[in-house]
Amino acid sequence: MRNVALRWPDLLRKITSAIWPAMPSIALIYWMVLAVLFTFSVPNPSIAQTKSNLSSSVTSESMTHVWVARERGLFKKYGVDMQFILMPRNPLAIAALLAGEIDAAIIGPGHLVNAGLSGAELAGIANFNQKLDFRLNTRPDIKKPEDLRGKRIAVSGPGSTSHLVSMLALQGLSIDPAKITFLTIPGTEMNRRLALESGSVDGTTLRGAMGDVYANKGFTLLYNLKSAGVTLPQNMLVTTRRTAATKPQVIEGYLKATIEAIAMIGDPANKELVSRLLATNLRLSNPADVEESYQALITNYERAPHTSVEGMKRLQKLLTQLNPKIAEVRVEALIDNSFMNKLESSGFIQSLYKKY
Repeated sequence: MRNVALRWPDLLRKITSAIWPAMPSIALIYWMVLAVLFTFSVPNPSIAQTKSNLSSSVTSESMTHVWVARERGLFKKYGVDMQFILMPRNPLAIAALLAGEIDAAIIGPGHLVNAGLSGAELAGIANFNQKLDFRLNTRPDIKKPEDLRGKRIAVSGPGSTSHLVSMLALQGLSIDPAKITFLTIPGTEMNRRLALESGSVDGTTLRGAMGDVYANKGFTLLYNLKSAGVTLPQNMLVTTRRTAATKPQVIEGYLKATIEAIAMIGDPANKELVSRLLATNLRLSNPADVEESYQALITNYERAPHTSVEGMKRLQKLLTQLNPKIAEVRVEALIDNSFMNKLESSGFIQSLYKKY
């Protein structure tokens, strides 16, 4: 096709020169045909796909950017043939990262700091959420803060985001965390929701509109961290230093896909897509609950998800209450903003928000 197409210009030039005196407009046709033939003569290059595993134990609405990116083929758009692996616990994702079984994971940054204590060569690449859009929900018979003393609050694990926001909620309620039993319910937020419904625990923190959904079901909304205006690093894209050095195109591909998905989520034109994914992944059957989740979601993502050293130090201070040795960790060494800086300086992020 290419060789045949390249012979056409000479033929067209001869025809045009022969009839030009009588019909100058044929020259325009010449250039139009030539442009079309040249377009078809050059094959469209396809982006090489790199197989890669991404993992997380998060199942709340904060994973919507991954759901959207997968649904719309954004990972493949940026050269990553992504296989998503749902891990029951964040420490397993960290172990898989260190073993080289996965290239990246979305985890709570508290687990990154804990890993730094043991000298693990991990790096936080991006922090998708800073606003603490959580609610502390309790059983219906727990009506006021003092009713919670001596009760059981479900968390996904020590130092997890659910643990940290529970501690912040207790501080806001002037309740000493030592007066509370933190019960580990391994796995996702779904498991903690089921434990609350069954009465196995007395309370738990739920992200965003899910806390409001449970309040509408009769579970007491004891504390609203969003209304309190508290911020803390959450849901971080993490990889190993080795992977960042040997597979930079994969890490950049993950970032580009998820950031474009965040831009899409904020575009009202994509509301139907986002709502459908929320309903499916959060198991929401009530349209009002889906709408509530959607409204909570669209303002919760960071448009440019840099990782803040100040935010990580604030997190470290909170973690030190659980383990004094955490104070020894240099949180600056756990952050790699080079990928985000590149995307920002190249104009990639700005171009997305002009598009959506």
